[in-house]
Amino acid sequence: GPMCLRLMQSTDGQTVAEAYSDIALDHFEHPRNVGEMEDADVVGCSENPASGASLKLYLRMDPDGVIVDTLFEAHGCTATIAASSVTTELLVGRKLDDDVLTQDELSDVLGGLPATREHAFRLVTDAIQSATRQCRSIPETP
Repeated sequence: GPMCLRLMQSTDGQTVAEAYSDIALDHFEHPRNVGEMEDADVVGCSENPASGASLKLYLRMDPDGVIVDTLFEAHGCTATIAASSVTTELLVGRKLDDDVLTQDELSDVLGGLPATREHAFRLVTDAIQSATRQCRSIPETP
């Protein structure tokens, strides 16, 4: 309906600042921890075929499974870049598991996202779950 149209218009160049919080815009304009990690222990990947967005999350962990270093490579909209950047900051110091970072926490930290852009949260949690699955398949060193 008309509501949907208004939402779409609110994310154009003129009014993008209203749609995103200062924190989200800061992460979009100055993303943290971007790049490819040669010696990553695990790489979580996700994509959203509908929007064409994709995310690679590179993680390095200590022997206890605590994330010590993260980098990301993402293609997508403002929300995708911002959510991915924030994620790399939040993950360090945490133990990798499926619930290490929830969409709710991401939303809180980013000050919310426009309703039409909330798929960015799913992209991040999908990538984390992808990384977790890979970790489970890595044999423990005795």
